[in-house]
Amino acid sequence: MTLPTFVVIGAMKAGTTSLRHYLDEHPDIFVHRHDPIRHAAGRRGPFFDEPNFFVAEDNWRRGREWYESLFEGADRAAAVGECSPSYSWAHTYRGVPERMAQLIPEARLVYVVRDPVARMQSMYIHQVSAGRERRRPEVALLDDRYLGPSLYGFQLAAFLDHFDRSQVLVVASEVLRDRPREALSAVFDHLAVDPTAVDLDKQRRNHRSMDKPIPRLHDLKWLPRRQVKLNPRWRPDQRTGLARLLTTRPGRVDDSTIPHELHDRLAERLAGDLRRFEHLLGHEVPSDWRWSSSAST
Repeated sequence: MTLPTFVVIGAMKAGTTSLRHYLDEHPDIFVHRHDPIRHAAGRRGPFFDEPNFFVAEDNWRRGREWYESLFEGADRAAAVGECSPSYSWAHTYRGVPERMAQLIPEARLVYVVRDPVARMQSMYIHQVSAGRERRRPEVALLDDRYLGPSLYGFQLAAFLDHFDRSQVLVVASEVLRDRPREALSAVFDHLAVDPTAVDLDKQRRNHRSMDKPIPRLHDLKWLPRRQVKLNPRWRPDQRTGLARLLTTRPGRVDDSTIPHELHDRLAERLAGDLRRFEHLLGHEVPSDWRWSSSAST
């Protein structure tokens, strides 16, 4: 059976979905497939299609055989991997790097990061759009659930306690978005596959969180709970379209979601960890992280 040779460890809402699309296009790379049991059951929770094997609270209990089953058919691939952004949630899920180092000690890790405050904003909008967050940003974004994944220094240090620095490639989401050839050449080189095998000039971007539909029904507690039976002759896409129409509305949450005062507070909270992250990287963070220079002083 096959185990992964690389793992994309995060960060959440930092471009891991876009990177996954590029990885899928490379003929020498195999990325984990759907878990057939979850897929058949329609499980679409926060970790759907993410193995999260090394998270004790999620799939660690399923065992090695289950994990290996996600890589069936990868025998001929030069690089075999998986993407689970929750692996860089050391503030919540303990022991992930240790378990990973025990099972796949030679694995290459890829850590996609983004302006930490922008990442938090995107995560907040995503949670609001999914109906899982109702608090004002001034309250929600001070929660460790949002702050933790943006503590890149803390998250990276947890992995460097168990993996050599040369095994970890850090990729800035802004570079992946604006200069995909540069970012993906580095990724493919890190994974020891041919960087010319994919059209690196293609722009692949996941949907922006601020443009995602917002649920109509999660606030309507007075609605009777009835099962709606749709015409069996309707095609699956017609049923899905009707369900989406009834349960969501077009939504857009613009950049003003985070007031300037809150942005500054978050930047101040993250400043110490940002310095730690730059120390671990050995260089400064991207200049287009608007507050990086002030936070580093």
